[in-house]
Amino acid sequence: MPVSDFIAHHVERVHADKPAVVNYRQEAIVLDDHASQLLNEIKQVFSTKTAKRYGQFNPDLGDHPVAAWLKDYSAEKMPFASLSQRLTEHFVVLLDQTELPFQGYLLFWQEDNAEAEWLYAAHLQQQVGLVINSHLEISQTQYADLSHVGFCGRVNLSHWRDGLSDKYLTISKNRGDRILQELFNQWIGFTDTVNSSADTSEFLNIVEAYAENLPEEDSKDYRDKVVDYCIEQDKQGEPVVYKELSYYLDENEPERFQQFIQEQQPQKKDELIPDKTQLRKYIRFSGRSKEISIQFAASLLGEHIEFDAQKEQLVIKQLPKSLLSQLKKHRS
Repeated sequence: MPVSDFIAHHVERVHADKPAVVNYRQEAIVLDDHASQLLNEIKQVFSTKTAKRYGQFNPDLGDHPVAAWLKDYSAEKMPFASLSQRLTEHFVVLLDQTELPFQGYLLFWQEDNAEAEWLYAAHLQQQVGLVINSHLEISQTQYADLSHVGFCGRVNLSHWRDGLSDKYLTISKNRGDRILQELFNQWIGFTDTVNSSADTSEFLNIVEAYAENLPEEDSKDYRDKVVDYCIEQDKQGEPVVYKELSYYLDENEPERFQQFIQEQQPQKKDELIPDKTQLRKYIRFSGRSKEISIQFAASLLGEHIEFDAQKEQLVIKQLPKSLLSQLKKHRS
């Protein structure tokens, strides 16, 4: 992993009526195997989060100074360690204006590859666990809680500097941390520029319209390939580029699907940041109440499963063998 700088600072605020206590690290963390593994695992958690949002910095620099500090950093007027300290100080000022308890580490690192330069900021907590030590005694230990990585943000520095995109800033959060997420948004100065749910819904309507023009035996395979490709791109943290998707769907006519999208879209777009929830709803129907839970593949609708909209009823023609066996035993 081509990480050029990595540093962490510890922030703890136990009582709402007292300011946060900060322990600043002065030098960069050495990128050994342990550090590289940690950053890789945080990135993996970040890329698979479904609650990501895409946007840019708020232009009001008075309340949101992060963009100005990044300009100084990019112009080599501010070293990486100083940038990380300013960001942490800014976070603590905002934190102390709330009554939120807080503990954990603010991690900052820059990653450079052939495509772009990236700056990451993440909140990492630790948990207490049990371990059997070398004397075969049970004792407590602390470990990085990667299953509950807090907020995380990523700036595409190349796109931001060169004005190549209005969605160079990506953030994610844990469920249930609404107040902390609002604090994080204010800290970074985040402004939405992408509604991935609405964009994905529009895209899937186009996918469905395209499928209706295909032979019935090809339409299911086509839908599955579209969804599989979009989900894989989301896992990699990459957008769905329509030109590339079109080639993936049909190498013989690589521009066909892309042209159809352009004809159907009110506003021409070259790519999509997919919403995983919308994609899953497209390939499966599901619902539950206290008494019943139903889930089935969308491809079964009209074949083994029929829906009567007037009566609001489902008719299932081919039951799973295990369910059929249970029902027969119940009747006997």
